[in-house]
Amino acid sequence: MRRTSTRSTRRRLVVASVVALSLVAAACGSDDDASSSDSTADTSAAAPADSTAGTTADSTAEAPADSTAGSTADSAASGGGAEGGVSAEKLDELKAEVAAAAEAPEFAAQGPAFDVASLAGKKIFSMPVASSLTGCDNMAQWVVGIAQSVGMEDSFYYQNDGGPQAWQAGMEQAINGGYDGVALVCGIDPNALTPQMEQAREMGISVVDMHLADVSVPADPLIAGQTNGEFNKSMRMGVYSALIASNGEPIDVFMITANENPPSVGMEQEVQDVLAELCSACTFSSQNVPIPDFFGGAGQSTIDAALVANPDLDAVFLSYDFMAPVVEGSIKANGSDAKIYAFGGDFPVVSTMTAADSAMGTDMGPDFLWMAYSGADQLFRAMTGEPVIPSDQAFAPYRLWTSENAGEKGEEPGAGFGDAFLQGYYDLWTNNPATEPYTP
Repeated sequence: MRRTSTRSTRRRLVVASVVALSLVAAACGSDDDASSSDSTADTSAAAPADSTAGTTADSTAEAPADSTAGSTADSAASGGGAEGGVSAEKLDELKAEVAAAAEAPEFAAQGPAFDVASLAGKKIFSMPVASSLTGCDNMAQWVVGIAQSVGMEDSFYYQNDGGPQAWQAGMEQAINGGYDGVALVCGIDPNALTPQMEQAREMGISVVDMHLADVSVPADPLIAGQTNGEFNKSMRMGVYSALIASNGEPIDVFMITANENPPSVGMEQEVQDVLAELCSACTFSSQNVPIPDFFGGAGQSTIDAALVANPDLDAVFLSYDFMAPVVEGSIKANGSDAKIYAFGGDFPVVSTMTAADSAMGTDMGPDFLWMAYSGADQLFRAMTGEPVIPSDQAFAPYRLWTSENAGEKGEEPGAGFGDAFLQGYYDLWTNNPATEPYTP
């Protein structure tokens, strides 16, 4: 964490970091496709003239004196906080929001009850974004279990390695297999499957994309319905937590994205926007690493390069918490004090937060069983001809996990969220052949 520095010294260090990151990333063979080059944005009004475009960005570049962004940040930081940082008064507001986000959410029905009797004998096809992602893979299988419990016995779970090619193959199988509904699980971009989406619609197959985008994003016209998530909120709470940890002093932030998945783009922008609003002297840089590439070694080389370029990183943000074990290993191996702020809330990651030497700062996400139920509810509505729930209302609530409450996140589905949602959804589905709610 930076304690004392002048703006000119800070600029020289950032420019040096830009060059170093570019050289190290190239040497490590990190991803350099178009999505990577577009992955980084600048939270300032103007970047340094010799910064490397598409690799990193500096939020400390001087803005014009009458810049709106600058005045917003200065206003947020006023009241006695560190220069260019966050005031004590503002920190108290952030602490209150973080504390509220860390509380267990309550179930509330998002749509009216409806009859599911007509679903008996039909079948759904359930495909996760990548079977290597434990939470998403479980969710895809649980959606099948829920469908079977209401009479769709021949429903099917599709295992895949992730990426557009795998998703296209899955949709072809669903279309040719005579399925009545398709669950795209954990944010598969329907625009990467446009021909298949159009063919499914022509054949009367209801496609619902589950956990597709942030709650602020309108419904995608290619699909029958979707459920969304509080993706951006997870990043916002992470930024708040990182600034609280620094006691309001400016922080250096690096983010690893996976922007082939729609929510990741918005999460990256949210981190930049919140930093720009609250902390004019904070810096931000990012690198896009597609999920298959992350597991192929690009994840390791990316975080290693970032830590070499800036050994004083304060915070590493992750679009998805499956990246956390690799990133935490690199942080510890490099002797860094950086903390990780992620989206996901998956048990294998949250469970590490209670360790004294954990590098995890926060991890925010939904419960995957609750999310499976909210997604199944939306799919059942589409398949029965009921109006789907508007995309800004159809989501499973998130919870912020910290070292203080991580012990409540057990391995069993629903842990840390309660079980009221199980009976809640069961009661919504009238003429349900199941005698009790489905549980894995």
